[in-house]
Amino acid sequence: MPGICGFISVILFLRVIGVQEYGKYSLLLSQCNLIVALSYGWLNQAQLRYFSQDRTCNYYYNSQIKSLLFCGIFSLLISLIVSFYNNQSYKIWFVSLITIICIGCFNYIKTYLQAKLLPQKVIFLNTVQSILAISVPLLIILFFGKTSIHLIIGIAFSFLIATLIIIKNNPFGIPSNKNKKNVISLIKRWLYYGSPLSIWFAIGLTLSFLDRFFINYYLNTTELGIYSSLQEILVKSFSLTLFPFTLALHPRIMNLWNNSKIDETIKLMIKSFILIFALGSLILFTVWYLNDLTFLLFSIILPGIDSQSKGLILPLLLAGLLWQLSFITHKMMELKEQTIFMVVSILPSLIINFIGNIYYLPKLGGIATAYTALFSALAYFLITGFHFIYSINKMKLS
Repeated sequence: MPGICGFISVILFLRVIGVQEYGKYSLLLSQCNLIVALSYGWLNQAQLRYFSQDRTCNYYYNSQIKSLLFCGIFSLLISLIVSFYNNQSYKIWFVSLITIICIGCFNYIKTYLQAKLLPQKVIFLNTVQSILAISVPLLIILFFGKTSIHLIIGIAFSFLIATLIIIKNNPFGIPSNKNKKNVISLIKRWLYYGSPLSIWFAIGLTLSFLDRFFINYYLNTTELGIYSSLQEILVKSFSLTLFPFTLALHPRIMNLWNNSKIDETIKLMIKSFILIFALGSLILFTVWYLNDLTFLLFSIILPGIDSQSKGLILPLLLAGLLWQLSFITHKMMELKEQTIFMVVSILPSLIINFIGNIYYLPKLGGIATAYTALFSALAYFLITGFHFIYSINKMKLS
């Protein structure tokens, strides 16, 4: 549903508010997602990693609530710093903050349902939010004006309404123990594991944010809108085809590992990698073989796409596939709680992004950003891939 609705929303929003306003919207939403990852990512990842172990603690829910409050406060501080640095108006800062909190709470609830292995409820939650993410923004734009800020407000409300609906129908437990020592010890454990992952997620989203930032800085909002819409359409294609596998596999891999079923965990990861690689390669080959037809379809559904944009498709699609595969190859680092190493592993991608965009974007245009994104993804895939193979071989020998 997020994939289908994502396709529709990109096309509709681009046609309704125009390429320039869509570019502004994409940049602002990318900034919000970046802050969400930095503020809430550590708690969500710790919940996925330790839920099967910690849920029996009678102070688990108390620790979760305190952690969620901490996430909200931290996101407030980060948004203030970013707003001050970018010299944003009070209105944009306030809308951004509301959007960040709404997305953060939604992701937390969704992660909780994932950790409990409740796919039907995850489907329901995603379906409701996806439909609202189209209908609510369109209604707000219709009544208040076709601007990027109104579009962001609509997106925030879509996350808020979906979260309230799922909370009303699914009580999430009541704190039963107020032992501060136990609560703090549990939060410290989650922070130790999840904080590097928050940084990792933030860096991953920074790569996408920087692409938009540099295009906006060196080119213009029209080029930003074209690049953003094309990239998002391609990303949504993976949301529709490959990401559901990754989403479903993560909690199952963690549960197998936590129950000391090491061989089953490795077999599941290898089978997952092969499956995602096969499906992704099929998509990539089809787009490459039917390149002219693919571009013709994009030019029909996305207004403003010109012939120069044709060269963006394959590198962006391949970059997306490499990131999907990396979500499997870096699992061994997560399982072994080597989250700091994950951060170190993604730093070369960030360096490539800076060099590629700063040096080549002014000379070559958007195509430089597309290939920079590809080489950033390739760097992380190679590093995590070698580590994945080394770890498996080492375990087999021992």
